[in-house]
Amino acid sequence: MCAIALVACSQKHENAFANIAFQQGDLVFREGIGAKSEAVRYADSSSIYSHVGIIVLKDSVFQVVHITPGERKADEKVDKIKMELIEEFWRSDRARHGAVYRLKDNRTGIDAAKQALRLLQKEISFDHDYNLDDTTEMYCTEFVWYCYAQTGTDISFEKRSVLNMPLYTGTYIFPSDIYRNSDFILIYNF
Repeated sequence: MCAIALVACSQKHENAFANIAFQQGDLVFREGIGAKSEAVRYADSSSIYSHVGIIVLKDSVFQVVHITPGERKADEKVDKIKMELIEEFWRSDRARHGAVYRLKDNRTGIDAAKQALRLLQKEISFDHDYNLDDTTEMYCTEFVWYCYAQTGTDISFEKRSVLNMPLYTGTYIFPSDIYRNSDFILIYNF
């Protein structure tokens, strides 16, 4: 009986995302679970989200391309860009909350998604130094910003956050630097 209940709960959770009308280039955010997510939220105190990815259409299925530390497969030695289903991205052990945001004028979404797939193919590593000046490695918000920047669209609208903390001092793009802009509309949240 317990196994049936677990399967039903799992299917209900997965089906919760089936009716989202995704478009390529949509940005998917999550409030992650764990120390790294808490550190991002501490630094980006105006945001409930700690992570972001971009929606792509691959083999007729909408998936999320993103880059994050600490979610590598057992055989991987470095944190790097990856693609997964939205159900995986928003798994309950990874996300307390999530949302989908879209630019009001999303004509560049398909091209941004193509850039994401190009970078996936290059197997870009996670940037543990959070250096915006080096695109050989990237962190999540830098990655989605870069995908759109390659299409001529600055989704952060030149907004940057400056930190002066013991471990991190510099200029960064945070989740709130992107989704709080009035050119984005909320499509879905939980």
